[in-house]
Amino acid sequence: MSYVRTMIQALEPRTAEQCDVAIPQSFMRQLSIPADSVVIQFGSQTHRAQVKGKEAGRVVQMTPTLARSLLLPGGVPLLMRYDATAERIIFGPYIGVLVSAYGKDPRDPFGSFTPFFNELVDISRQHAGVVSVFTLHDVNWETKTVRGLIRRNGNWHMRTLPLPQSIYNRLASRQRERSESAEMMIKRCREHDIAFFNEHFLNKWHVHKALSSVPEATEFLPKTICLGDLNELKEMLDQHRFLYAKPANGSMGKGVYRIRRGPSGYQLASSYSAKTHKDLPSLHRALKKIGQGKNYLLQQGLKLIRSGSRTADFRVLVQKNGNGEWAVTSMVARIGAGSVVSNVARGGTMMQAKQALAVCGPWATTMRPSPQTLQRTALSLAEMLETSMGGQYAEFGIDLGVDIHGHIWLLEVNSKPSKATTTLNIPEGQEELPRRARPSVRRLYEYAKFLGGFPKIKPTRKKRRKPLATKSLKKRNRR
Repeated sequence: MSYVRTMIQALEPRTAEQCDVAIPQSFMRQLSIPADSVVIQFGSQTHRAQVKGKEAGRVVQMTPTLARSLLLPGGVPLLMRYDATAERIIFGPYIGVLVSAYGKDPRDPFGSFTPFFNELVDISRQHAGVVSVFTLHDVNWETKTVRGLIRRNGNWHMRTLPLPQSIYNRLASRQRERSESAEMMIKRCREHDIAFFNEHFLNKWHVHKALSSVPEATEFLPKTICLGDLNELKEMLDQHRFLYAKPANGSMGKGVYRIRRGPSGYQLASSYSAKTHKDLPSLHRALKKIGQGKNYLLQQGLKLIRSGSRTADFRVLVQKNGNGEWAVTSMVARIGAGSVVSNVARGGTMMQAKQALAVCGPWATTMRPSPQTLQRTALSLAEMLETSMGGQYAEFGIDLGVDIHGHIWLLEVNSKPSKATTTLNIPEGQEELPRRARPSVRRLYEYAKFLGGFPKIKPTRKKRRKPLATKSLKKRNRR
């Protein structure tokens, strides 16, 4: 699919008498745009307009009346493509981001997420596109518009725009996401052919069940059950030296407990405290009290490699790229702070994956996975999970563990990896945050661009000339 980068400028009054849109002749030829009446589209807004070619330049000129009708923001670089079947010129990409709420400070309306959104805008300005951030209450389905925040001159301003081409779901709470208005949002997006991606927070039990139905995935899954009666707890403890109790709807290591049998009873430990229960019924009652009627899981404990006394695991960020395919964006090892979990939010530290595989142990075998093996495993699990669960996702934070025998285990999958600057994947020894936009932001932009009908164009490689027969030349020279 071919497209060009352009800017929109006001059409001069004399030219406006002849047409609504004036497009450089080079663009007209490249995109096969006819000098005729066609539909112009930006987001959900469409208007029929008379198009003519102009001699030179790379700027598209448009009457102010048409630009206002399309709700086009001025001074923004855009991509333009032509859909010959629909006789339609489409401008974009136009990316919407759905958030729970925002503050009143125009310089910092999203708290810890503000740097992430700033980077997304910077990338779109650099390469072309519009980013609008809004809440559920800002959408007007009757007028097909959204009143959201766009960034200009370092500040975020409220602006009415059309419904976007795609919407990135960054609702911050599961409760808000399960609300009637959020469910209606997803339904309406489907009706209007708006790509709504990262649809939901993931439930650990649903993930486990979905992957358990895929034969190729089962080797990576620790045994996991829903916390039920006393007999099920006893059976799990009889089979495994220790267990983890996890909330099905948890994140960042919150509510995770380790259960270990000792000489004086059963130790139930969290990142903050530990208590020993003298018998199994007492432990079972404590777990039920912790769960408070919510779904809790019991998961097989694994003897993972460690750095000293600190457990190591690997966070692999996989995202859809500019061609809609899963790809690894980053991978980092997380070394726990001696607690039950290794999350950085719980005091863990980061290390390069290759370094962690070299310094961690102990190893009971010579079979050790490489960083490339971990990446391939994460990619396979992402593809299998999306297929088995359904829905549209663009990124997964996949946590993998490696045991002392070199076996890879899936520990957790997060559909909304943190974007706060305090949890950036910064290897040890690198003190400053990167000044350029994060690779994860770049890849998100590329995927949204793809959803808008502007896939990544692979550069055509020039054929290299075959090298001369140097051996025969050398022989001749020696003669």
